[in-house]
Amino acid sequence: MDLTYVLTTLRRAWWLLALAAVLGAGAAAVVNATSAVTYQAQVQQFVSIANDNSDQNNILSGSQFTLQRVKSYTQVATSGQVLDPVIQGLKLPTTADELAGHVTATNPLDTVLIEIAVTDTDPVRAADIANAVAKRLSTVVQDIESPQSGAPAPVKLTTTQPATVPTTPVSPRRTLNLALGLLVGLAAGAGGALLREQLNTTVKTPDDVEALTGSVPLGLVPFDSAAKTQPLVTADHGDGRAEAFRTLRTNLRFADVDHPPRSIVITSPMPGEGKSVSACNIALTLALAGSRVVLIEADLRKPRVGEYLGLDSGVGLTNVLAGQHALADVLVQWRRQTLTVLPAGPVPPNPSELLGSQHMENLLKTLLGDFDYIIIDSPPLLPVTDAAVLATLTDGALLITRHGRSSRDDVEQAAHALDAVNARLLGTVLNGIPLRGRGYSYRYGSTDESRAATPRRTAARTAARTAARTAARTAARTTARTTTASPPDREPAARRRPGNREPARHKDFEFDLRSYLESARD
Repeated sequence: MDLTYVLTTLRRAWWLLALAAVLGAGAAAVVNATSAVTYQAQVQQFVSIANDNSDQNNILSGSQFTLQRVKSYTQVATSGQVLDPVIQGLKLPTTADELAGHVTATNPLDTVLIEIAVTDTDPVRAADIANAVAKRLSTVVQDIESPQSGAPAPVKLTTTQPATVPTTPVSPRRTLNLALGLLVGLAAGAGGALLREQLNTTVKTPDDVEALTGSVPLGLVPFDSAAKTQPLVTADHGDGRAEAFRTLRTNLRFADVDHPPRSIVITSPMPGEGKSVSACNIALTLALAGSRVVLIEADLRKPRVGEYLGLDSGVGLTNVLAGQHALADVLVQWRRQTLTVLPAGPVPPNPSELLGSQHMENLLKTLLGDFDYIIIDSPPLLPVTDAAVLATLTDGALLITRHGRSSRDDVEQAAHALDAVNARLLGTVLNGIPLRGRGYSYRYGSTDESRAATPRRTAARTAARTAARTAARTAARTTARTTTASPPDREPAARRRPGNREPARHKDFEFDLRSYLESARD
């Protein structure tokens, strides 16, 4: 735990520190308000030798005698022999034991002084008690030290500084209490923030995801409160979330430069991490760039794509796989043919077997001949095996994780689940990152080029690193998959037809490639 980690944690938990500081100051204010106001009066006495003999030896021995005795006199000052007459003389409504708790007698080091302090809620009474105790102590010491022969006592106590009526209370110390309450609150808040951070096992940074999966995130999607009501990004959206998906689109193209993935499974470790919304937005951003994209709703257990797109999922994938309908009859064109969608269809009793069947593999091959990209929304990896099965039939899987929600163990197990079936992990996406996270900036827009350049450079570096990490591992499978998925005689129609939207796609691709090359030089 280094200093940077501590400071970053405290900055993110500023609200906890502020709350703890307010509570600490509030507790101090309550103490100040409920504590009784007390005053303290002090009297000082000097202990001396009552001997007229000026012999040097007698003076020295008398001084040593006084130093030895004066410490005992401080104990006598709080005894009943001293306090009982004081109570009677001042007519105090208390006992000697109770009054002893308000009287303190001390002897400063290496002195023959006795300092008597009395605390009371009444400043006048405090001064009266202090003076009365000092006077009575002198009398008691005289009686104790008087020899039996009736000679004068060898010591005497002289009041050098009588008590005066105090004007400033000694308790409560309001300013000091407030300062201590504030500091204690801040310390408690800092400790709570660090403990909370240590106990929090969720992923929060791209470094966390990379360490757990071995793959650098291809996309960093910022949190947007408006996403609940408007989950889909459109061409006219220019906020950070839309720009993040456009960056993810570019990074997917560079995930494997020689053989870019065309059929991609979108999954997550557990439910509720944004995989279905991400699948829709990835498909939309690819389609808006001019590519022909089909979005398959392959989450046959809890389909959500149709809900987000406003489509009926009653007839679709399961009907085609069961041979009840032809593929062309169930494909749905969404919003003026911007995107083609294959809904889920009726929920089957055996989704895993259906998705891993030969019919599904043949369906994917057919779609690869008509579309540039196949985006498949699949169930989470850990609860069921559907996504892992689909990942073996496609170019790979994109793992969606969520900041502050996906646990480290789940992300690591999800990566192992893909590796166990020899499926390719194309990359990861860290979803729902706070707008002001740990050193990141998620502000995008044409009005601030400096802010927009930073995420693009980061994304380009991410893509390059991911491609380098996965090249050796996937070389053999990529060669075999390329032979099947992209044969020369099944080149996408968009590349064969002169009247397609290739110029728009080419322009967008050049723009992303230019950003990638600039960032590589940086």
